[in-house]
Amino acid sequence: MTARTGTRTSQIVGMAILVAVIAVIVGLVVGQYGYYQPDRAAAAAHPEIGSKSCASCHDHKHQEPYLGECETCHTTSSWLATHYTHENPEFNTSFHAIIGCERCHDEGEPLPSAACETCHAARSPHGVGPVACAPCHTVLAWSMQRAIPEDHLSLEGGHAGLSCFECHTAGVEVPASGARGCVDCHGPNHGGLTDCESCHEPSRGWEPLPGFDHSLFFKLEGKHTLADCADCHKNNTFAGTPTVCQGCHPVAHKNLTLCEQCHTPHGFVPSTFDHDKYFPITGGHTKLDCLACHPKGIYDGTPTVCTGCHGSAHGGLTACQSCHTTKGFVPSTFNHASRFPLVGAHASVACSSCHPQKKYAQNIGGGSTACSACHTSPHGSGITDCTACHKPTAWSDILLTEHPGEIKLGTAHTERACTLCHPTLKFIDDSPKPCQDCHLADVPHVGPTNCLDCHRPTTWAELHFTHPDIGVHESRPWLNSYCLRCHPGPDFTIADCTSCHLFVPASENPTATPFPVPTVDNIVPVQELLVPVPVQPVADQLSETPATESTSSAE
Repeated sequence: MTARTGTRTSQIVGMAILVAVIAVIVGLVVGQYGYYQPDRAAAAAHPEIGSKSCASCHDHKHQEPYLGECETCHTTSSWLATHYTHENPEFNTSFHAIIGCERCHDEGEPLPSAACETCHAARSPHGVGPVACAPCHTVLAWSMQRAIPEDHLSLEGGHAGLSCFECHTAGVEVPASGARGCVDCHGPNHGGLTDCESCHEPSRGWEPLPGFDHSLFFKLEGKHTLADCADCHKNNTFAGTPTVCQGCHPVAHKNLTLCEQCHTPHGFVPSTFDHDKYFPITGGHTKLDCLACHPKGIYDGTPTVCTGCHGSAHGGLTACQSCHTTKGFVPSTFNHASRFPLVGAHASVACSSCHPQKKYAQNIGGGSTACSACHTSPHGSGITDCTACHKPTAWSDILLTEHPGEIKLGTAHTERACTLCHPTLKFIDDSPKPCQDCHLADVPHVGPTNCLDCHRPTTWAELHFTHPDIGVHESRPWLNSYCLRCHPGPDFTIADCTSCHLFVPASENPTATPFPVPTVDNIVPVQELLVPVPVQPVADQLSETPATESTSSAE
């Protein structure tokens, strides 16, 4: 027998019992009413009491809380004929109106609760404990049920044919008003969802309600609108469905999970990623495929510096952007003048001459910009400042205009090659060629051979000799310019005083000065006595420059 058939049978039996109960009640009420009538009470033989109270003759008294005037419940016809009217009208009808007071009220005990379960809890078929009877039953009979409460769960659709006991089974209390929901009977579904009312309504069965707004949970747009529900909700499981891309789509780019930063629901291609925010794509990079920089589709951690992809070059240099652009490695934008100006002969030298194997982090001079770091000096030790004498155009371009040190060269020597006096070009290690190597045949005097002791390289006439002290001659420094007066010939190995002093014997002129002092006017300067030395033209001298000089100049 189905639940619906059993329910109909119970209803028929209940109606039959109800009819029988009503008949009994009507009989009892009519009998009670017939027994108690006001005119009959008045006709009964009862002494006139006048203003006396019942208690003046009758000593029976009720206990608390049933005290008060006897006339409230009794008449003079009989103590048994009661006519008390309860404040709750439901106790003035049905069986409650004809049963004795003592069925509910005990002398000396507090007034009982008006709730049905106070008296009928033991007979309740709805389980142990007090259960509110009044919301469902009337006072006339248990089978006479009240109308379904407005806040009761809908009894439409699949609920329409159910009896109360199919949901309110024995031993299960009726939940508080509004507390019962679908899940109380049907349990959680769709992977744990309990709010069935969000999508279902009893009148429609389990068919979802129309107008379900999926955007309240996850907005369906783009290619998601073409997907079937089961594509995202496997096995009809809606609870816990992820709302992030990687919940359904595997991570395509290692460690990158914020798919929405580069893609939209309309498709993975084209991407909305703005590459310029991370690394501008310019020059040669625009021709590359993504995989060229992101092998295997790994975008996380891709370097943004040149060396990250191209590695270091030129002996360890890493700041590629200092010399190159994304248009290509060639031509370079490096400004060599910011490190070392390329002028003269350096401008035409190949890069590899100073930077072998394109190792620009160093040069052949170990990173130094001094000439001696790259060029071996031909001038021996102590000569390191090449720029003091040479120009960067060529070694032969001598910029020295004045001989270094104390020796100053005259015009004749300044225009001559250095090798004239320094044949080895080792200015410190080797002594310069002595003057007499060139001028020995021209020396006009006898004795000293170191010309520079008395003469300067400018002209022979420029003397700088200081004569040693000779007695009274110390006070006559001008004698340094009149060498031949004392050294005739000229022969500096002898000294002739008579060239200045006339010897007069005392026997001939006792009053005469033995050695009269000559005046300057009487002395001829030595310059007039010197024999001029012919000077060879500069062009002829350069043509006679040794081969070693040319080689050194080329270096």
